[in-house]
Amino acid sequence: MKLSNIQVLRACAALMLVVYHCGIETARLAAASGGGALFNVDPWGEGVPIFFAISGFIMVVTSADEFGSPAAAIHFMRRRTVRIAPIYWLVTTFALAAALYAPNLMKAPPGDHHYIIASYLFWPAMNLAGYVRPLAAPGWTLNLEMLFYVVFAVALLFRRGAGLFLLFASLGLLVAARVSGLLSGVPLNFWGDPIVLGFLFGAAIGIAFNKGWRLSTLSAITLAAIGFAIIFLRWIPDGEETALSMRLAEAAPATLILIAFALGPQIDDRLRLWRPALLIGDASYSLYLVHEFLLRLLSFLWLKGPAAILPLWMFVPTGIAVASIAALTTYRYFERPVTRRLNGMDATRIVSLLGLGDASAETASAAAGGNLPATVKRGAYRDRVVIAR
Repeated sequence: MKLSNIQVLRACAALMLVVYHCGIETARLAAASGGGALFNVDPWGEGVPIFFAISGFIMVVTSADEFGSPAAAIHFMRRRTVRIAPIYWLVTTFALAAALYAPNLMKAPPGDHHYIIASYLFWPAMNLAGYVRPLAAPGWTLNLEMLFYVVFAVALLFRRGAGLFLLFASLGLLVAARVSGLLSGVPLNFWGDPIVLGFLFGAAIGIAFNKGWRLSTLSAITLAAIGFAIIFLRWIPDGEETALSMRLAEAAPATLILIAFALGPQIDDRLRLWRPALLIGDASYSLYLVHEFLLRLLSFLWLKGPAAILPLWMFVPTGIAVASIAALTTYRYFERPVTRRLNGMDATRIVSLLGLGDASAETASAAAGGNLPATVKRGAYRDRVVIAR
């Protein structure tokens, strides 16, 4: 079974964030000429909770049969690192170069070498503007993703029931400690942001998926419509961004939408109608990482000429087109071939050197699957689940 819906949802979430940052840049351009913002950007930023829920879902579904094995934990971290690190390091290097040679393109100065190293190592660190953001600003979510991956890898050391309990308990207690004010230091307080509960909501949907739970077409459409209505009609209350109530309010529609896409009937990916969305879904990680920097650059160029002859609203479709083309190019010529190459290396040798025993053929196959559609056997249902992650 092919979860094409998840790819379409990835495309939706990524494009929402592109529109969000287009709105930020148009507001900046409008302010330069004494005008006001074109539209309210807040709903479009809800692509992040959707991504977090998707991540939790995918990790549980693709690792359903790997619990209880040290080798599986090693392979999991290897796959995750290969999947997210190379292009993130590339984008971080571009961000560092821009910070040094074109500081106007950056939202904050780069800081000292400790901050720069932390940016490369997915370690939360505060920039000179007072925000816990790495050099490549979108990487703040990857700092949380890496936390989730580490906890999930530890969970894989145990049998499935105990491992999943550990996963939910660890992140739940971390959030509870943050909300109670028991944590000290930047990293712990950053990791304890209640937004990480989105991973757990996605994981819960993954558990339901593995158990065979499914929705009818009508139920799926209804849940998705409710979820998007909550987002775009702004039924999410205003408040402190990282407060528990705010994060739960943001996670609720994202969870409803993921339930609809994950458990509802899958689209026919052979139809040309879905091809653009599936392509954007494949390149969604590249799109997420490159779009913010490109839109900032585009806004500077916009002031040099197009601003005098084109209406400001044209920046939005132009920005979407530029970011999408750049992301598809990056995915095809860097992200995909690099991930393939790294996944093609002998992962089982790492396990042998660590004395963890021989990896099974199934585990070794999964280790080689990282980025391109990863095929895994799922429990008693014996479905073939193909997820590009």
